[in-house]
Amino acid sequence: MPNRHPPESQPTAPEREADPPRVLVLDGDGPAALRVVRSLGRKGVPVTVGGTSRTGLGMFSRYADDRYVYPDPSTDYRRFVDDLREYLAANDIFAVMPVSDMSSLVCSHHKAELEATGTKVAVEDPETFDKVYDKGAFFELAADLDVPTPETRQQKEYTDVVDLASGMSLPAVVKYRSKTVLDGGKAHTDLIDDVNYVETEAALISTYQVLVGRNSHLKGHEPIVQEYIPGETTATVVLADEGEVLAQFQERRVRTYPSSGGNSAVLESMRDEKMQRYAEEVIEALEWTGPAMVEFMETDDGEYYLIEVNGRYWGSVPFAVACGVDFPWLHYQQLRGETPQHDGEYPVGERMQRLFYEDLKWLGENLSERPISSLGSFGNALTRHRHSIPAWDDPAPAAGALLQSVILSSRRLLRNRKESRLDADDPTSTPKTT
Repeated sequence: MPNRHPPESQPTAPEREADPPRVLVLDGDGPAALRVVRSLGRKGVPVTVGGTSRTGLGMFSRYADDRYVYPDPSTDYRRFVDDLREYLAANDIFAVMPVSDMSSLVCSHHKAELEATGTKVAVEDPETFDKVYDKGAFFELAADLDVPTPETRQQKEYTDVVDLASGMSLPAVVKYRSKTVLDGGKAHTDLIDDVNYVETEAALISTYQVLVGRNSHLKGHEPIVQEYIPGETTATVVLADEGEVLAQFQERRVRTYPSSGGNSAVLESMRDEKMQRYAEEVIEALEWTGPAMVEFMETDDGEYYLIEVNGRYWGSVPFAVACGVDFPWLHYQQLRGETPQHDGEYPVGERMQRLFYEDLKWLGENLSERPISSLGSFGNALTRHRHSIPAWDDPAPAAGALLQSVILSSRRLLRNRKESRLDADDPTSTPKTT
């Protein structure tokens, strides 16, 4: 539904002698890319939206005046790079802005090749990018900082996995070093789920061996093992220039999908000087340039443990922009060689519901067990909080998101019914456990 808060303040771009140069925003199927498109389009920047299909959210935006459909990098990233390079060479594009994890990784690793077309690639150089994308390398760096981190172990430091597990703080998480591994033109993506969490040394050994044994692409990219820190997920998101933070915004996850821990469904803005100090120390150590999310786990005693850094635009970027920290516009200014400025002010205690798609999935997960409280909480967020996709001046993407939600929900329902029928027909089947 449309955002019931007053329209966001939209300061106009300063007048320039020439029209602002065009940008290509990749990953147009997601709300983060849509927010980048809207932010720049509202400032008069000509925006081309790129995506793997013409039905992505950003493709519907009134602020997209051109569209580019490219090969899916998760299927064949080399074909994606070749197609993107040819497109940039044939079109007058000032900068290409990757948004997702996949496109940021691929564009970083092929940055020199893409920039040979004369287009800026708005992602860190591969040497710096990999310092955060490889969790093993990142926590080696973080160990030298004055920032709390979970106990972290890597197999290379031990004789074998049994030695690695011995005396490890438990419970623990077997974490993939990288979400995606590029191997021979193919991209292998691994997502953490319940099976990655272990409570005993025996479970740690077994899980580690199974994960590495069944995934050949993990050879040479073996997972790390990290102490599980209970608490509340918080983050400081920044725009930086060679390690100096130029703008920052802080948020906490009020609700996630799945409820046990996952993507944010409802967020709240916050401000904490300790977390900001920790984030600034991390960004400075990385000498980072561009947008990034520094993620922490806040424990009951008020301490913040560093969990990871995402060296790209984050999924909740619409929230920061709605609260007045317009990261896409500041980033665009930075790309143009200007010095972006933000006064550091934003409202604390504001909330945003990520209706499409996370909070709808949260409702589906909780509705059967506690229908009244779930519907009440969901309805309260729907009517009182900000929203990540609906906008009065750009209504089409919300309609597209609703259609996508219906399609995805229908597919999920059909898949679950099919699996239930198969289990019922199979007398040897056993209940699924996690």
